[in-house]
Amino acid sequence: MSPSDGRPARAARGVTPQELPRLVQVHPGKARGSLRAPPSKSYTHRALLAGALANGPVTVHGPLVADDTLASLRTIGALGGGFRTLENAGAAAGSSDLRWQVVPPSSWPPDRRSPPEADVGESGTTLRLFTAAAALGSRDVRFVGHPSLARRPMEELVQALRSIGAVTSGPPAGASLPFSIHGPLHPGKVELRGDVSSQFISALLFVLPRLAEASDVVVRGVPVSEPYIAATRATLRAQGVSIEPTEQGYHVPGGQRYSGSDLLVPGDASSAAYLLALGALTGGPVEVQGLPAEWPQADLALLEVLTAAGAHVSRSEDVVEVRGGPLPLSPFEANLDPSPDLAPLLAVLASFSSGRSALHGGAHLAAKESDRREGSLRLARALGAKAKDDGRTISIEGPVSARSLDLRDLHDHRMLFSAVVAASALPEPSLVGDGKCASKSNPGFFDELRALGIAFTVDRSQDGQVHAREGRP
Repeated sequence: MSPSDGRPARAARGVTPQELPRLVQVHPGKARGSLRAPPSKSYTHRALLAGALANGPVTVHGPLVADDTLASLRTIGALGGGFRTLENAGAAAGSSDLRWQVVPPSSWPPDRRSPPEADVGESGTTLRLFTAAAALGSRDVRFVGHPSLARRPMEELVQALRSIGAVTSGPPAGASLPFSIHGPLHPGKVELRGDVSSQFISALLFVLPRLAEASDVVVRGVPVSEPYIAATRATLRAQGVSIEPTEQGYHVPGGQRYSGSDLLVPGDASSAAYLLALGALTGGPVEVQGLPAEWPQADLALLEVLTAAGAHVSRSEDVVEVRGGPLPLSPFEANLDPSPDLAPLLAVLASFSSGRSALHGGAHLAAKESDRREGSLRLARALGAKAKDDGRTISIEGPVSARSLDLRDLHDHRMLFSAVVAASALPEPSLVGDGKCASKSNPGFFDELRALGIAFTVDRSQDGQVHAREGRP
């Protein structure tokens, strides 16, 4: 069974990537309403990999349908597995009624007659997690992807895998892709830096339990994005896999089997963050459902920031509500190391504050889909705030003085979402794009704006003229 046998290529909330706009004109407005958070991208990736490593089919309930998660499905197919879409009649893509049954390779390591090729698109999570999985096998797997992904770090993970038996060829000098890798891996002690990407550690924690004997992961330095490692461990616990923290890193007992239990994808705190920030900047109230506290998510750190900035935040069970008061917000401090994806959004919130805010850490932001460290500075300056970076701390001093934005050249989904949030709180309409990059993590973003009452118009023409028709609530 291959990924082409399933039907997950639709995007969440009924919007396909082809329908997403290039250029969006965002109108000032007040966001209010109640929405369910879109499914978590991070947990969808982890659930799919857990399914590929299990001894039998695993059903993933409520997965995110987006470019990055489809890349993980393609990679499962390249490794010899597949999936089926199990869906109730009339269920919307991205709803809890959507289910993917992941079928692992018939043998693991996969027995393939010819070396497979895994196209991971622009998904760094797919590349890193499945590189380690591919190294369980004795046949080469070739990884290819979008040129932008070739600029993102991989060497630390590749060296760690080599130390326990992986054999690699490529990539070209100065790039991360394309390359080939095969194993088999053997148990042992693995050392790697923790300050480059938490995904390297997560990749090892997924595959080492499958080895015959115990292994140890030694992490040098303080790991960044630790909540994402916690998300990996939560997924493994749900599959009956044990990981033991140590003073130096993690001890991983060998000979473990994934239980094959069903996995339910929680709502995505990363996507919800933009909706909650809309409530803080435009008044709200905005309520987001589907954010259970028992599933660790890095970007829930936004709730502390919003409270410090003067917004009214309430939480009960899996529901969060945010109400904003009069602008400007109060200045705040935040640590970007555990929650790097929040950086552009925090730069927006800091710009709308009445003094100097400090965003500490986040050195690894430069190696994201774009240089989000520089992008955060650019966004703050476009809003009229003062922004500087000493390499350790991004300092932003508000309040905002801009009346509108013209940022039509944004191709990073998190930069785009943050710009839209900012535009909704400015006095005049703003132009932002490329809206199609929303398909990377949340194709339903513009539907969510509409549902909350934020008016926008979109350009689907070739001449750059804005058509004032679609998108008004």
